[in-house]
Amino acid sequence: MSALLGKVAFITGAGSGIGRGIAERLARDGADVCITDIDLDGAQDTANLVTQLGRRALVLKANSASETQIAAAVASCVETFGSLDIAVANAGIARAAPVLEMSLKDWQDQLDVNLTGVFLTVQATARAMVQLRRGGRIVCLSSLAAENTGPMMWAYSATKAGVRMMVRGWAQELGSQGITVNAIGPGVIETPLAQGLAGEADGPIRANLEARTPAGRVGRPEDIAGLVSFMAGPDGEFMSGAYVLMDGGLRDARVAGAPSPEVAAEMGRHMAAGEARRRHLQPLLDERD
Repeated sequence: MSALLGKVAFITGAGSGIGRGIAERLARDGADVCITDIDLDGAQDTANLVTQLGRRALVLKANSASETQIAAAVASCVETFGSLDIAVANAGIARAAPVLEMSLKDWQDQLDVNLTGVFLTVQATARAMVQLRRGGRIVCLSSLAAENTGPMMWAYSATKAGVRMMVRGWAQELGSQGITVNAIGPGVIETPLAQGLAGEADGPIRANLEARTPAGRVGRPEDIAGLVSFMAGPDGEFMSGAYVLMDGGLRDARVAGAPSPEVAAEMGRHMAAGEARRRHLQPLLDERD
């Protein structure tokens, strides 16, 4: 219940989805939380959950693709709470398109957030941990897509595979400073980013996914949050450089055939909603200074 009591956690992309679930779980386990996101409304909603659990929360607007913004957010976290013990590089985006149609901007945005953003987050938080001389725990979010890919998703997969390899190198470099670095590969998790894959409750996409998944259900943010808490807690002290897949067994499940008309119709709805969300957040993503 209080395995992380007195610890301070810094989480990117904590305004929704997996990031929010991680913030809530770490607060439940006793940590104070620095919540960073480009979406301040979502970040404040997460902060409210943290404070309701009796822990302190600090909301910081930060684009993980911006060295200046991430460095400033880490400095504010340390200045406010006097410590930084746990860092979670969670922020990520997905831009699906065929290779013949992928725009350079969509390709570059994924590199900037999913690779450079993870690098900048780890660099800034690790520097603070080294300066504080208390060691620390760093967790980076990769994906099942780092292992399985296909049409439209190859760019996202490439960035998430890169996270796996960076983590292995960082674990070697930072171990002598008392800092562990690990990666988690979520499968399909019910979040705004993955709604087109997870589908709606009782909808055709969800039924298809659950039938293919050995665990028999879609993933939830709290599934990933529990693993982060383990990696950040006392029982995770000897784990570093690891990549842990958490997908309900979906990696080795049979591949679905062509989507039914019902699945295709639901996918179309989610794609339209995702595009609207993207248009809303893109100006915030483009703010890098």
